[in-house]
Amino acid sequence: MKRDGKEVTLEHPDVYEKLTDVFRNVFQDDDIVLFPEMTAADVEGWDSLANIRLILAVETAFSIRLSAAQAASLAKLGDLVSLIASKI
Repeated sequence: MKRDGKEVTLEHPDVYEKLTDVFRNVFQDDDIVLFPEMTAADVEGWDSLANIRLILAVETAFSIRLSAAQAASLAKLGDLVSLIASKI
């Protein structure tokens, strides 16, 4: 994957692939490209309600459960990917 013209190697590419589908569905944007340092500020429409919808969609897509504390501790997308990978 390229980010800002540089090649970026993703840990857990299978998680990113599935998570991309989740993001595109939740935010109704087929052009979203995920990257490890992504935050809510990088995605138009990612507000508190969208965050709840996103967490629920992640739980469903990956058949996992995230506690409120886990969800609140996520600072960037890479944190979510690592958490998902640890649970599947």
